[in-house]
Amino acid sequence: MKTVYDKLKPDILASIKGDKSKYPYTTKALIKELKSCINWSQLSINAVSSIIIHSHVKIFDSVAVQDLLWGDKFLIEE
Repeated sequence: MKTVYDKLKPDILASIKGDKSKYPYTTKALIKELKSCINWSQLSINAVSSIIIHSHVKIFDSVAVQDLLWGDKFLIEE
């Protein structure tokens, strides 16, 4: 069964991994949570916030409510 980590879009995952050396603690904690959740709705608010921060998207310009609730902007469409 795929985890949220496996379902992340490649550019989002690459961005998170790219921040690993600069922010080792937060990226490690985020990756751990992403690998432990099957659905976006299982993520904590903190994890969703970290995904937005580490993906370097502008929350007010490009993240819709659906993206926050369902992960549409961040997950590969199945």
